[in-house]
Amino acid sequence: MLANAYGILICILGVIGIAWILWTIRDGDAERYAEDAARQFFERHGHWPDETPEEAEEERLRLQASPAAAPYVSRADADGLV
Repeated sequence: MLANAYGILICILGVIGIAWILWTIRDGDAERYAEDAARQFFERHGHWPDETPEEAEEERLRLQASPAAAPYVSRADADGLV
């Protein structure tokens, strides 16, 4: 009797596991698809979907004005080594 109960439990868990795998295959990449769509929007419009063009321009200006925005350029010494 106990063996039958374990057998039934294992079958139920197997069906639940297969259903979870199928659900993950079908709907599991929704977050990834949303990120891809946001990146395509950014490429077309130059700003993220959740910000206005004005906010994006302010962010660009703020980043350009920061000291970290200046690229570090190595210069060769007298021996030509960088």
